[in-house]
Amino acid sequence: MAVYRGILQNARMFFDDTTREFVQSYAKQQFRINQHDQKTTRAHRKLKNARTTMHLLERANKHVFKDVLSVLEFGYGRKGPRKPMMLESTVGIGVREEIFGSLHTVAKYRPAFYALAVHQLGESRLNVNPQTLRSSHPLNVAKMQDAHWRTVRHQLLPPVDAATMEVLEHRARTGTVDNEDAGLTPEDAELVRKWTARWVRMPEPRQMRRLYRKLLESVDQMVVTTEMVPNPGKYARGVARRNTNVAPGVEKPDWIPKKTYGFRRSAMAGKEAKSVASIIDIAGLEA
Repeated sequence: MAVYRGILQNARMFFDDTTREFVQSYAKQQFRINQHDQKTTRAHRKLKNARTTMHLLERANKHVFKDVLSVLEFGYGRKGPRKPMMLESTVGIGVREEIFGSLHTVAKYRPAFYALAVHQLGESRLNVNPQTLRSSHPLNVAKMQDAHWRTVRHQLLPPVDAATMEVLEHRARTGTVDNEDAGLTPEDAELVRKWTARWVRMPEPRQMRRLYRKLLESVDQMVVTTEMVPNPGKYARGVARRNTNVAPGVEKPDWIPKKTYGFRRSAMAGKEAKSVASIIDIAGLEA
């Protein structure tokens, strides 16, 4: 119980609202699942992992840069349990879903996943390495390709939506977290500000900008566009046979919608360009 309370207390003090809410909800979920675990070895291993997480949060609240960045990556699905959850919600690949088939098959039936893999890894790295093949038999090549998709899946980082990208860019630009009271009444917004001032440990604005710029290096925004394309099945050979199950008087449309998946990397990712004001601020001088 002491480790569980320590995780919740340190998560409450973390400045990023998205990460704070996820860590708290995930800790509560895991505690409910594992509180009645009867296997001693497994219980000790999970307790050790929980204690490591608590110490990581403690160092992050002291604003150790690498530890704060590690917690942010955990909260935004760059690693940890939220990564497969975000992959499922963005590109439609379930946590336990298997991916198999050639590049053409995956591109046809998993277009969002394939587009993300091409964007982050490149199309050449999606094919299985021929030097690792023991045999060039088609069945062996297909088996190795299916295994390679599992490796590709673990290497991918899930994209985010436009709202999340806007929040991250705002914090990377301003170095402040001031959007938690958006949409609240003045009374509720004042309560949120008082709660934040009492419990949350905010880093310095310059460190905040560095943290979110570094995080944006691994964050892509998914842009989905829909266009109308000619229906390939209307005038194909054997269309009369395929149309036998269509209701009378209903014809296949000439044009059908097709989604195209693109990805955008923020221009604010990376190191911040040094300005005269920032140099003066770093030196501790007054203008």
